[in-house]
Amino acid sequence: MDRARKRELRALNEKAWDGDKDLINVSSSLDSSLKKNTAFIKRLRTAISAATLSTFLQEIRVLSLHKYLSEIISACYEGLCRLKSPGEIEAAVEIVSALHQRFGPTEFTEYLTWLLGKGMATPDKSILKSLPAEVREKEEKERITRQRALLRVITELWLVGVLRTLDDASKPDDATKGATGKSVELKTRSSSKSGGSADPFPLEVLKDLLGYDREHANLPLLVIFVKAFSWDILGIRSITPEGRKPGEDDGPLLATSTGAIPTDEEAKDSSIEDQPFTPPELAEKFKEILKKYFDDVANHIVRDQKSIHLQARRNAEAYVKSGEVFEDRQANYEKQVKAQDRLVANAQVIADAIGAEMPSLKDSNDPLAASNNSIGLVKTGDYLRSMADGAGIWEDEDERRFYENLVDLKGKVPAILLEDGKKKKSESEEQTAKKSDSAENPEATKAPEPIDDQSMAIANKTIGAQVDAILARLPDLINKDVIDQTAIDFCFLNSKASRNRLVKALTEVPKGRSDLLPSWARLVATLGRYMPDVPKGLVDYLDAEFRSLQRRKEKDFLGQVRLSNIRYLAELTKFGVVPEHVVFHCLKVSLDDFSRMNIEILCNLIENCGRYLLRNPETAPRMASFLETLQRKKSVQHIGQPERMLIDNAVYHVDPPERPAIEQKERTPMELFIRKLIYGDMTKRNYSKILKQIRRLHWEEAEVVSILEKVFSKPGKVKYGNIHLLGILLSALYRHHPHFVVKVIDNVLESICFGLEQNDFRFSQRRVAEVKYLGELYNY
Repeated sequence: MDRARKRELRALNEKAWDGDKDLINVSSSLDSSLKKNTAFIKRLRTAISAATLSTFLQEIRVLSLHKYLSEIISACYEGLCRLKSPGEIEAAVEIVSALHQRFGPTEFTEYLTWLLGKGMATPDKSILKSLPAEVREKEEKERITRQRALLRVITELWLVGVLRTLDDASKPDDATKGATGKSVELKTRSSSKSGGSADPFPLEVLKDLLGYDREHANLPLLVIFVKAFSWDILGIRSITPEGRKPGEDDGPLLATSTGAIPTDEEAKDSSIEDQPFTPPELAEKFKEILKKYFDDVANHIVRDQKSIHLQARRNAEAYVKSGEVFEDRQANYEKQVKAQDRLVANAQVIADAIGAEMPSLKDSNDPLAASNNSIGLVKTGDYLRSMADGAGIWEDEDERRFYENLVDLKGKVPAILLEDGKKKKSESEEQTAKKSDSAENPEATKAPEPIDDQSMAIANKTIGAQVDAILARLPDLINKDVIDQTAIDFCFLNSKASRNRLVKALTEVPKGRSDLLPSWARLVATLGRYMPDVPKGLVDYLDAEFRSLQRRKEKDFLGQVRLSNIRYLAELTKFGVVPEHVVFHCLKVSLDDFSRMNIEILCNLIENCGRYLLRNPETAPRMASFLETLQRKKSVQHIGQPERMLIDNAVYHVDPPERPAIEQKERTPMELFIRKLIYGDMTKRNYSKILKQIRRLHWEEAEVVSILEKVFSKPGKVKYGNIHLLGILLSALYRHHPHFVVKVIDNVLESICFGLEQNDFRFSQRRVAEVKYLGELYNY
């Protein structure tokens, strides 16, 4: 409904409140037949829509309807509760306005106001608490669904002047049966306002809905209200494509100040049509309610976020302790996360409307990072190796040598044996260049073919057995030297037929022998320098196999084949054999179809060659962009927890988060000496010598005593079999330094008590050592 029509209806409805008659053209001879009046009431209850609007308006003019006014009021309320779409709501506003203009406030509108107030009242909490949980949840869902439409209908009726305040409501005697409760509270609350002027109907409804909503169940209702009436009531421009520009907040007069000057009537009409329906002081009242409610919602969001972080920490600890997270606990956690997402999304709408800031949901004290330092997706050693200056792309020096230091066949094999592979390309080009000539003289090309076939057959007879022997050695390629020797041996048997047989054998990976893939990839890379058709044939086969497997997505039994295929491509990529566009095509195809199968393929490919692609200068920008896209898609798309863990493991393995280097604790020479004596050198044979050395230390220096106290108070750092020796040393020192021994025993007892109170599984071994140490001290 356009704004001009709303203002026209508002003017007519206000005249009806003032007592004016003949606002609607009623027929001089009204039809009072039972059938037509009953049909009108039935349609009013169930069939309000834009298509039936003209029929309703015509019947309001020609039917009597007076005898059935109580039924019309009840049917009108029930019909308003069933509305859903904006078109139905606009039609309902036209129909109610027509009934209001014909029958007036005293006969129609005041009773309808009472029913609408009753429908928007919040249920009694004591009654809700007495219901079972399932029934209570069902009742709340039905109430939210009903009030979602009613709130918008009530506000639209107030904007067009049909409804004013709750003071105008009158309880109908026979329109409803057993209507009690919250509507009376709404009316008395509004009538008790100071100053004598009651608040508007929608404002009173919002006060009742939001005033006692501690669980924020009515937040979806407020979101619908804000989205629908942000400009008409709150005076805030909605951000929509067809909405007004942000610079037009001060009205259209600002927009016309620099352009052509319109006439006084045009400027006045345009400014009236574009202005909100509510005055600024009334809009501020609405905003004040929204701000108070939003502050409460913000506290609720922060409180729930902390609870979610705590639950995530508990789940992580349970997973470490038992190896799994119970289904009910995981389901509860996922339910909390979904509820939090809905709450944040709804709160964002309110924040945009009132110009408030959303609370920060970043937890500076992340429990998973702060308390579980030893539990991570990336091992500390792997992380340190990846950040070291030596290997770079590779995890360690041995891996770098395996993938980069390939044997140069030219120095091991006569050059003439390597020329056949290089000549292949030139020969193929010559053959394609001579195709036109051969087409003109086909007889000339047929003569040499039997000779070539015969020579190839003779060659295969002589070297076939040797090629078979080399191919039989492929499953035994387990170290670098054997691989290089096999490549050298194959060069002595080099021919096109031998290369084709090798490529075919390399495509047939034995089942369950994924450990062969790096070795075979090294063999291909070694031969590929002088025999380019070997890596090309293998890569073409694997690429075609990948595409074929993608077309057969429903075949679950091919899972092992898919993983072997992608692992093979990854190993070849690390040798620089696979072209860049092939590997990124595999990544893109897997990312586009983000199914569980493709997520496993994607993670396997990233884990095996992602570090190489990310740290190689030629592919680093493209790989970094791909990882960002993967993270965004993971956060947007709904996937299971196992898939999320797979993606996180793969990404963190390739690009671990930045963290400061581990600083080595600086120790004094005296401390290093004492720690070496007790932690490193002490045995059953030399503990007496160590005791003498400890007694010779400068016990008059407080620093030496402090170091000894720390060392003797931490039996967990001593080998478990040497704890009794530490007890022997302490018992021998008791004769000469009793106060020192008392302090050590006190420290051990305090550490045991603190560990029991904290009950952290990471310190269990330390407590066992301390208790054994205490028992040894009792023995000695």
